[in-house]
Amino acid sequence: MLDKLNYTKKCYLLLAGLVLFFYVGYQFSFSDTFALQDQIKEKEEKLAWLKEKEKELPLLKAKMEEFEKAYSKNDSLAVRDKLTAYISEFAEQNECLVTEIPNNSSFSNDDLNVQTNTFTIKGDFNNLLTLLNTLETKHKYIAKIMSARFYTVSDMQAKKKSLFLTIITQSFEQKTS
Repeated sequence: MLDKLNYTKKCYLLLAGLVLFFYVGYQFSFSDTFALQDQIKEKEEKLAWLKEKEKELPLLKAKMEEFEKAYSKNDSLAVRDKLTAYISEFAEQNECLVTEIPNNSSFSNDDLNVQTNTFTIKGDFNNLLTLLNTLETKHKYIAKIMSARFYTVSDMQAKKKSLFLTIITQSFEQKTS
């Protein structure tokens, strides 16, 4: 039968057989190898990511301990007292004046206690901004700043404007059953 075919047809037939051989070979062995190679690469990337995150674990544990230490007291007045003491001390050192100290304003339901405190401080812009920044960074585990508002009040008799900062903080305490 191959004797009846000319040289060009034999080459086409051989080429078609070769393509069929490569396709079948790819389907039975190479495709599985490539799929496994992709899975290995994906798992190696995940392993490298996990090793990188493992290095961050001591830092996260330290932050969690700091967080737990800040919230370990069940006395909700302690949060207000800590903030009042810090803000008052800051005001004395930086020529500011605390004009409003918060009352105990809290909300409680079955699972959570929420305490809201509002402080009003009079001073210059740089000192008030420093106070705000310090509260956000150093006391972020005690209470979260929900609002900060700068405003001025004009004193017509002294012909002077005074700058005030009102800070609203909230602290959350989960009730234990």
